[in-house]
Amino acid sequence: MTITEISHKLGIPKSSTFELLYTLLEKGYLQIEDENLKTFKLGIKLFQSGTAYLKKMDLNREARPLLEDMMKNSGETVFLAVEVNGMTVYLDKVEGSSSTRTTSVLGSSNPMYCTGLGKALLAAYSDNRIKEITGGSELPLITEYTIKSYDELIVDLKGIRSRGYAIDDRENEEDVFCVAAPIYDRSGKPIAAISIASLASKINSDRLEQFGKLVSDTALDISKRLGYARDKLYFY
Repeated sequence: MTITEISHKLGIPKSSTFELLYTLLEKGYLQIEDENLKTFKLGIKLFQSGTAYLKKMDLNREARPLLEDMMKNSGETVFLAVEVNGMTVYLDKVEGSSSTRTTSVLGSSNPMYCTGLGKALLAAYSDNRIKEITGGSELPLITEYTIKSYDELIVDLKGIRSRGYAIDDRENEEDVFCVAAPIYDRSGKPIAAISIASLASKINSDRLEQFGKLVSDTALDISKRLGYARDKLYFY
């Protein structure tokens, strides 16, 4: 983006924008993308700061080795995500040896109602929080398999609580099937979720059962490492 575009988006004068941008540029948080157009892009310092933050997080530290084990046991790509302002945001990813490739990258976000990670967390939330996040009405279609309404989502969330893990069957990305479960902190609050992502064409009942047990067992293990005292992931 140019200074003019950034100034417009922020709603502040160009002179103030100029000072802010060049301070961030000097500190390494921004870089010049095109000298002729005078456009800016994010700098390496942001990545370094984010990495330092993650290293301090109990969640990331405790989850990482278990994510790696889950990838080895499944052969598929696994994810760790949290909810930020009603969206699923990806914190960590361990690539499997399979051909599964998703568009999800670290720091990117997706709606909660159409991802396994998001639905795993929604199933752990109160009805009021679910309605607050989704709006409680029609839901925008991402693929032809996306859940279309709040009522349909509520039925799906009841199934998640019953089986102990969430399923995303091509609801967010064509040909991608995800199985996910929530992570809780010591107070019993749902704070994150983990998932296994596979090609939908590779999923059968045996693999679904295997992945469901693997992801729910791993989520419970991570939760216990964070101080969670219960033996189940869902209680209603």
